[in-house]
Amino acid sequence: MSTPHRAAALALALGIVLLAGLTGCSGGGDPGAAATEAPPEMSQAERKATLPDLEQEANSVAEGMVEVMAKGDLSTTGAEYVAAHPLGEHHHLGKWEIRERDVTGLVSGTVCIEYRQSDDADPVAMATTLAQYSPADGSVREHRETTPVGTGLNVGC
Repeated sequence: MSTPHRAAALALALGIVLLAGLTGCSGGGDPGAAATEAPPEMSQAERKATLPDLEQEANSVAEGMVEVMAKGDLSTTGAEYVAAHPLGEHHHLGKWEIRERDVTGLVSGTVCIEYRQSDDADPVAMATTLAQYSPADGSVREHRETTPVGTGLNVGC
C-alpha cells in the first residue's frame, strides 16, 4: 500500500474510532433510556397489591355517582366527575355508566377503576362497584348504596 493510501486508511480508521467513541457503540443504546420509555412488567404480587387501593377508589367514585344520582343529574359523565375529583396515581376511570330509572324509581350505575402504569398502557388490574339510589316516596325511605362487585388482574373494564 502506498503512503497516500495508508494515510487515507489511517484517517478513515481514526474517524470511525472517534465517531464510535462520541456516539457510543453499545448497539443496545442506553440501558436507562429503555426503562423510561416503557415501564417494566409488574409481577402478579405487585398487581395484587394494587387491588385494595383500586377497590377503595372504585367505592369512593361510586359514592360520588350516588350523589350525582340523588341530585337527579343523570347526564353527568365520568370524565366530568374525574376532572372535579382526580383519581390516584396510575388509576384510570374505565367505566362510569348510569342506567335509566326503573319503574320503582331506582337508579343504578357501575363504576370501574383500572390500574395502568401509563396512560396508554393496558390495564393490569381493576375494581368494579355497583351504585344504587332510590328516592323516598312516602312509604319507602331514601336508599343509597354502593357495593363492590369484583376485582381482577390483567383485565380491563
